[in-house]
Amino acid sequence: MKVAVVTPIPTPYRDPFWGVVACQRGVELSVFYCSAGKGDRPWDVAWEQEFLAEVLPGRNMAAWRGNDASCYWNPAITRRLKDGRFDAIVLGGYNHLTMLVARRFALRRRIPYFLMCESHLQKPRSAVRRWLKERFVRRIVSRAAGGFPTGILARAYMEHYGADPKTLTFIPNVPDVDQLAATADTLRAKRKELRHVHGLGDRPMVLFAGRLIPKKRADVLIRAFTESGVSADTDLVIVGDGPERPALEALVSQCGLSGRVHFPGFVQPAEMATWYAMADLFVLPSSETWGVVVIEALASGLPVVLSNKVGCHPDAINDPAVGSVVTSGDSGALGAEIGRRLEQPVSSGELAEVWTPLRQRFRYTALARSMTEALRES
Repeated sequence: MKVAVVTPIPTPYRDPFWGVVACQRGVELSVFYCSAGKGDRPWDVAWEQEFLAEVLPGRNMAAWRGNDASCYWNPAITRRLKDGRFDAIVLGGYNHLTMLVARRFALRRRIPYFLMCESHLQKPRSAVRRWLKERFVRRIVSRAAGGFPTGILARAYMEHYGADPKTLTFIPNVPDVDQLAATADTLRAKRKELRHVHGLGDRPMVLFAGRLIPKKRADVLIRAFTESGVSADTDLVIVGDGPERPALEALVSQCGLSGRVHFPGFVQPAEMATWYAMADLFVLPSSETWGVVVIEALASGLPVVLSNKVGCHPDAINDPAVGSVVTSGDSGALGAEIGRRLEQPVSSGELAEVWTPLRQRFRYTALARSMTEALRES
């Protein structure tokens, strides 16, 4: 079975998964990227791609809007799909011209196409936007041979727009959870040494990781850190970079938190395990469709506090011991939960035991088998 994947850029989470899919019996996988990367995701793409991979020539039609915007157009996709004689096409979304052309090619050649989806219905939208999505998205979703929603909220989104529930297969966007768990055990033994290297003391440490842009709401976390009262004897580490960093640093100064809040800047994905090992609690107050960093933290044995606008929360938190969900934008509730979590810590061993059923569900091998079965059934 020859399978083509058309996706925006290489990522440190999906590419290892594609490697496992490519190893499935009878599968020949080709992955076509619209771009080698994006300005707001300066990953060092040094990982191995154990499958046929190509970055297509083309351009970002939305580059004028800034690093966070993208709408790729890669004219070569039609020729690649035609020459490849694929049995199935997997589309990593439908908000790029390249994806729409690939979908049109699949329909004309009667090749089944599948949609990967992280979107959910919880994000407020104007009446005009809802009207447009009903007509545009419904046509794309309803005619797909199947879908690969990342979780419960994405599944509801696809069903809302006409997907047959029987054709939907759970394929979350996750890291290698087993590797993270093994690495965490080793790094936690060096926790004191690692904190010293990074200029941190023995105080409890709250960790945030993400791009410093409005939807990540790091400002809400800083205010919550102040309001919770834990800032007197706790460190807050904000890993990441972006246009909001100067404003966030100014807010830290205004709140009198200099010396308690640290900005180490952008960290390569391979180095994040060290920060999870040093931390006592991971917090993500953002509004986003999924949240890979949440799965990373949990796989590393770190409890989490999330906003209810983080799309993965129904799938990632299976027990109160591993994490909490608070109302988006409510700094008071967020601060109170941070304080409670630090006062009543959960050991990494206890968290790992409780979270084991999800770790098994998130394994690449299990997910690759599920995806392959769905593609074959088409």
